[in-house]
Amino acid sequence: MIIRSIDAIIRMLDADYIENADIEEKIQGVCIDSRKVVEGNLYIPIHGANNNGHAYVQQAIDNGARAVLWERREANPPKEIVVILVDDTTAALQQLAKAYRDQLNMKVVGVTGSNGKTSTKDILASVLAKHFITQKTLGNYNNEIGVPLTLLSLSENCEAAVVEMGMENLQELSFLTQIVRPDIAIISNVGTAHLENLGTMENIARAKMEITEGLGEHGLLIYNGDQQLLRNAAIEKQIPGCIKIRTFGKDEQNDVVVHQVRQLPDGLCFSIKDQVYHLDMIGKHQAMNATAAWIAARALGLDEEEIAQGFASVEKTGLRNELVRVNQCLILNDSYKSNPQSALAAVDTMEEFDIPYKLAVLGDMLELGETSDMIHYTLGKDISSYHLQEVLTIGDMACYIAQGARDNMEHTLVRHFTDKEELLNYLRPYMHKECMLLVKGSRGMKLDEVVDELVKEQQ
Repeated sequence: MIIRSIDAIIRMLDADYIENADIEEKIQGVCIDSRKVVEGNLYIPIHGANNNGHAYVQQAIDNGARAVLWERREANPPKEIVVILVDDTTAALQQLAKAYRDQLNMKVVGVTGSNGKTSTKDILASVLAKHFITQKTLGNYNNEIGVPLTLLSLSENCEAAVVEMGMENLQELSFLTQIVRPDIAIISNVGTAHLENLGTMENIARAKMEITEGLGEHGLLIYNGDQQLLRNAAIEKQIPGCIKIRTFGKDEQNDVVVHQVRQLPDGLCFSIKDQVYHLDMIGKHQAMNATAAWIAARALGLDEEEIAQGFASVEKTGLRNELVRVNQCLILNDSYKSNPQSALAAVDTMEEFDIPYKLAVLGDMLELGETSDMIHYTLGKDISSYHLQEVLTIGDMACYIAQGARDNMEHTLVRHFTDKEELLNYLRPYMHKECMLLVKGSRGMKLDEVVDELVKEQQ
């Protein structure tokens, strides 16, 4: 984490201050939540949708905050600690993160993509940890606040960092990548996530390609070459010739090709450059994410043995392809996010398990724009090719998944639910039957609560 004197922080922000205490004292880490402040933190109060962090400064002080950023427009700054005056605390957080990043001597890999960026981050961080002191984005801290917090959490002795970078609109990655300044940028893929904001798939590809704007001279761009959308976006971007470009995928036209992908009971098996690897994750789509990580790791000097060791022991972020057994039912909990591509990938993963009875709970896929109803219907139609005994949907838009399934699945039971308790009551008996249950939906649906309740009841 950042450890600097208060005076150094003031200079990094080029800010005025109120010297209520010794500015030679050091702050250790930053925090934006007054409840989570620990001794020595710099408290950064943020204007949120529902709360103004300035109102909770006393709690931060009581918990040990050593200094506070304070917007000039806010009245009654505290008198017990040093107050650093800024125009906008969010902008100051971003400026501080950029200044700190510029002082760090480490390799940084930025990862973005509609699907797979968190898994790619987890895989690559586990691999790099076999060679470097490595840190990564924790959880899903990938936006205009989360990315700066990630950078400020990096230790001075960190040698490699993997930073996840998300976006919902054009120009957002352009902004974040200038803060992160990655040595390597990975674009896992382009999907329909945020179609509501961006309008077209072409715009989504353009938005992802903005990550290249932060690459320095001799930087490396790694992207999914199976997607023509990304190839077109890369050409349109007119990326400087000093930046190396490597593509990955299943098509032979790519620079690095993944072959012979097989789902095993304990993970994935696949080959890259005639070398066979085992990945400690489920879902054939994870082989693509591992291939992107392989290219980055090789570019940073790791050998095949180190990569293999990292693949075999991935530290995973929760709610993504988690397998949980509740009595006789095996639950595939993939409830963190959903769009058509990731939903089909989850069903595809389920298909690999030799379990005779399978149920899929599919919730709303959010932020899909004006054609959301048709996209949901098409997903229901697309899953008709899989061996599912029951399709269970929940949510206002998921009813269209149910309709698409009913119209195309003759021998599958399709049910739509309007609330979680009704769904839970239906699912409880299946916990005592040999079956497999997929739970998939956008984060806003909070379908992880369904899994948590089923697990809790077992205990």
